[in-house]
Amino acid sequence: MRGHSGKRVVRKHDPGCKRVPAGVTPEEELANLWSLVLHAADIEHGLRHGETGWQLLVSEENISEAREELLLFSEENRNWPPERTALSGREPFVENSPPVLPVMGALVVFHAVTGGGEGRGHWFDLGALDRARVLDDGQWWRLLTALTLHADSVHLLGNIFFGGVLVHSLCRHLGSGIAWFSVLLAGVLANAINVLLHGESYRSVGFSTAVFGMVGMLSGMRLRRIGGWQEMVLALGSAASLLALMGASGERTDLGAHFWGVVVGLLVGVLLGALGFAGKRALAPLAQWLLFSGSLAAVLGCWLYALYPWEGWWFVQ
Repeated sequence: MRGHSGKRVVRKHDPGCKRVPAGVTPEEELANLWSLVLHAADIEHGLRHGETGWQLLVSEENISEAREELLLFSEENRNWPPERTALSGREPFVENSPPVLPVMGALVVFHAVTGGGEGRGHWFDLGALDRARVLDDGQWWRLLTALTLHADSVHLLGNIFFGGVLVHSLCRHLGSGIAWFSVLLAGVLANAINVLLHGESYRSVGFSTAVFGMVGMLSGMRLRRIGGWQEMVLALGSAASLLALMGASGERTDLGAHFWGVVVGLLVGVLLGALGFAGKRALAPLAQWLLFSGSLAAVLGCWLYALYPWEGWWFVQ
């Protein structure tokens, strides 16, 4: 608010003049501000506290001028104080304690069950991303199940660490339901693009596609707050830097999966920002939990269909 501060001022009045209220408020602080406004305008007034609240009293001959001053004061300070988020440049958090550790722990337990992918074991035969089986045999579930398999422990731990940090941030800004659904969506779409662009022998496993989808999502969500081309370059540059740092080298690095993860994530992040999901409670807590549970159920359902392709699909026949 502009230009008004100080102690309460109570102006004396001519006892012979009839006084009428120029404004009434239950807030003493606001009444004091009104008093300062009239004091600055050199309008005789007084404050009185009654059953209806604080009354700002002026003479009948000054009532129009007093109300005009108060109206101008109200219009000038309509958007004051600015919201805290506008001052800080940060979004408010939707969820303070998202369930990230249980999900990441489930990936560790699942890796202990499936083992590594060097020997192309039973789990990898059923769930790894295999271009020929997806396109020729229609085994679409592999687009999702491949995200839960890891070739070795180093691959797994890297995805757990970086993915855990990134998804925690996403959950706090979006809520667990929207965040996990978006992460899986970005991972599945990026896997689909890789399947279409690679040759017949293409195979891939790992959560890293979804991890780089998170990198893209966070950058895409930032793009919606563009304050000029500098902000856009900063958001896109941060995504490119993380891609170069985390996903452009290594013996088993799938650069295509990482690149398309970032690209798809950027698009998903921009869409989330455009729909107003980022930084706001766009869904009620119950809806968030239902969407979160549905996302986990989708992973479980895909694996059930991979393990029991006919028995697990009886409800749609």
